[in-house]
Amino acid sequence: MTKTLKFKCTLESDLVLSQTSSSEGNQKTLDFIPGNNFLGIVASKIYDDDSSESLELFHSGKVRFGDAHPSIDGIRGLKVPASMYYPKLSSASEECYIHHLTDHNSEDIKSKQLKQCREGFYAFGETTGKPVDIQKNFTIKSAYDSEVRRSKDGQMFGYESLSKGLVLYFEVESELSEEMNEKLIKNLCGKKHIGHSRSAEFGLVSIEQADFNEIISSKSDGNMEFVTVYADSRLIFLDENGEPTYQPTAEDLGVNGGEIDWSKSQIRTFQYAPWNGKRHTYEADRCGIEKGSVFVIKLDGATCPEKSQYVGSYKNEGFGKVIYNPVFLAGKPGEQGKALFTLEEKKQEMTSTSNTPRPNSSLIVFLDNKKEAAKSNQSVYLVVQEEVIQLEPFFRKGKFASQWGSIRSLAMITSDGQQLITAIDAFLSHGVAKDKWEEQNRKGRLDKFMGDHVNEDLQSIMINLASEMAKKCKAREED
Repeated sequence: MTKTLKFKCTLESDLVLSQTSSSEGNQKTLDFIPGNNFLGIVASKIYDDDSSESLELFHSGKVRFGDAHPSIDGIRGLKVPASMYYPKLSSASEECYIHHLTDHNSEDIKSKQLKQCREGFYAFGETTGKPVDIQKNFTIKSAYDSEVRRSKDGQMFGYESLSKGLVLYFEVESELSEEMNEKLIKNLCGKKHIGHSRSAEFGLVSIEQADFNEIISSKSDGNMEFVTVYADSRLIFLDENGEPTYQPTAEDLGVNGGEIDWSKSQIRTFQYAPWNGKRHTYEADRCGIEKGSVFVIKLDGATCPEKSQYVGSYKNEGFGKVIYNPVFLAGKPGEQGKALFTLEEKKQEMTSTSNTPRPNSSLIVFLDNKKEAAKSNQSVYLVVQEEVIQLEPFFRKGKFASQWGSIRSLAMITSDGQQLITAIDAFLSHGVAKDKWEEQNRKGRLDKFMGDHVNEDLQSIMINLASEMAKKCKAREED
């Protein structure tokens, strides 16, 4: 009988888990703890080459050490699903779509220019995904020359690390006896060291048994035409020749008799060489499918598993955990693929109220100005994107590209908002443009828009609006 043991892992110091095995370049850290780290903790305590217990615990496939994911509010976070999309210049908190439920040939969907959600872990509640705040640090180190007792020349390197205090949850699935489970728990819990530089200042963690909430597989009914398979962990599959493959079959994913619809699936891949601490060398590259990937499988009479399970290879190290039909991949009925769940935005860091004086330097001033400029540009883009959607239907007939180009030229040389409105009004109220702009109240709509934003950065807004409208009008004129 399979028993699921649940654990909580708290970082007592910064933790370094490099994404790649390379020793040069910008070293990024993983934002989760792979299950093989917990396997290594237990193996370092009780592994014995001649022990039947070691064979059963580490090589029989009866124990699976899951990945530890960042968490919040007692909920184990999940990597953002690759099937979640949001409109360009918008956010997933405002509008979110599920790829395989969306008609991407629809004009309305095309105009939104959907972008894929790729980064972050989210704790999914009833209808929203709450982002897990993962703080990271960067430390520069140098190799040490013991002969001259100083740093080696040309041996500088940097570590990105997960910050102290992060709480992660993971599970261990065991088919062993209660006695063996107790032995596993005893050797896994407590203060442990994992990751790079664990003999120095990094890698101290505290592990204890603790319950947590997580998303489970949903039962399928007989009317379902397809099943979605979400990769809770990284997946590795081998073909008939024992070579890694990025194209598993439906049977490999646990759905016997189905067929994967690759046009609706969204997968991302990874490749790395694991380090073998016992032999002090790198092993063969592991190639697989990244966590967060989503497979869509046509059932065609096949049955879908009702429980989450491990599939593929290296399951004892945490690879292969999948969830069937997770609720966050459901859509709102009759709403063009709109997701039932939305992703909340990350909270902005609170401004410090400390009395510590802010450094006064030209660099700080420069960075502050760049930050404010970026915020201003983002707000301009959002305003322009929304207005383009509103105006575009009224400019589908006729030739307006050159006139929008003239409006852009006026905006380029007029910084004062009221003067810009006057200049554009004079241009559109005379000559050949007048009659065309009075049709369908085109000029009236533009006048109202400019009046609503006269107290903002109207120059930037009109430069961007005119550019976008000129592109759309020119593309339509050339068709």
